Amino acid sequence: MQQLLEKNKKSQVITNKNQLMEIFFSGIKPDTDFKIGLEFEKLGIDNKNFIAKPFSGENGIFEFLENFKTEHNLSTQSSDELVNNINYKEGIITIEPGSQIEYSINPHKTIQELSTIVANYNNITNELAEKMSIKWIGLGNQPVSTHGNIIIIPKDRYKIMTEYLPTKGSRPFVMMRETAGIQAAFDFNSEEDAINKLRLSVGLSPIVTAMFANSPIREGKLSGFKSYRAYGWLDTDEDRCGLISPELFKNNFSFENYTDIMLDLPMIFLQKEGKWFNMKGMPFREYLKSGYKGYHATIEDWHLHLSSFFPEARLKNYIEVRCTDCQRENLIPAVPALWKGLLYNPDALDAAWDIIKNLDWRDYSDLRFSVPKLGLKAKCRYFKVVDVAKEIINIAMQSLKEQQITDGIDESIYLEEFSDLVRQGLSPADILIENWNGAWNKDIRKLINYASL
Repeated sequence: MQQLLEKNKKSQVITNKNQLMEIFFSGIKPDTDFKIGLEFEKLGIDNKNFIAKPFSGENGIFEFLENFKTEHNLSTQSSDELVNNINYKEGIITIEPGSQIEYSINPHKTIQELSTIVANYNNITNELAEKMSIKWIGLGNQPVSTHGNIIIIPKDRYKIMTEYLPTKGSRPFVMMRETAGIQAAFDFNSEEDAINKLRLSVGLSPIVTAMFANSPIREGKLSGFKSYRAYGWLDTDEDRCGLISPELFKNNFSFENYTDIMLDLPMIFLQKEGKWFNMKGMPFREYLKSGYKGYHATIEDWHLHLSSFFPEARLKNYIEVRCTDCQRENLIPAVPALWKGLLYNPDALDAAWDIIKNLDWRDYSDLRFSVPKLGLKAKCRYFKVVDVAKEIINIAMQSLKEQQITDGIDESIYLEEFSDLVRQGLSPADILIENWNGAWNKDIRKLINYASL
């Protein structure tokens, strides 16, 4: 009955703006119900030649998923697509455009729980991968293959994105086919709390991108970038990527303002009755007013549209922070741990905001464009990124110490290794570069072994 009610709700035709904002207001909950969500993508490569594992063919990614599903007797979320999402224990396994595998973990109370789930998932997927000559790696970008020799998976929405995004930028295929990231999701207790968390997440995103930079090697050599993943996003589609809007950094920003931004956002696609349509940039506001091919805008259309917005942090019925490269397993929990420390303690949130609140839109934008290449060595008018990173990590560490301890565990432990790096002025990319030029002697096999998940 509940599923039927939800289906009927999503199929409702939109008649007023309040319906559009309902998804945001529905996320409001008491602090005692706060949880943390985590999604991470990992890259599959051939363990013999280190090129990206293709989707199709013997021992390809599709075959891996089918074998994994059969081996563990897993169910799927049925759709009209060839590739269905797989329900797996604590979440859902999906496949991204370039055959990256993403595990979306259901929200949990603690970083400890998330860390255990990540480790178990990596172990179990490795068991089958080893039999199929697949190696999973935790980097932000494919280290050998480029988008020119990575075939997009056969999903209708990705076919439309392949047609649409090149009209908006020169590197969308880098983003779609080569990259892997980590996203963390957080709750809010009011509209004001949601906006404050969204504003801080977006404002800090260039700093955090620099802290977790982990993709300096592409085509088997140093690319000149600390985060090639972040570089790929810079010229994908400025309508829907980046820092949302200068309006976000004004004091009176609200759910309604966010809704207006989304109404004016060009649409990429629309799904109706199992068919996908290329909307070729029609603003949702226009679709809402005039319809399309006899269809009228529904709540389901609105939710699909929200999912095609790709800023560094975005709003749904939670805050999703999206600005970091994938990491080695030991550092994956550091991403949600950092943000939990900053976002789930009001004093920590205020302290972090005080550091960046005097920046203007140009400062935020300049940082976003300089960080992919320079990492922690980037600067803006008011500070060096490395100095802010050290302050941020200190705030988060102290905040986690002050937050509730579960089973005697202080969750700042999930930031200890990472904080040691930052306090030395280093990111994971800096370690890769040092080893690449030193002990590894530019041997791609040593990089792969180091980054294995």
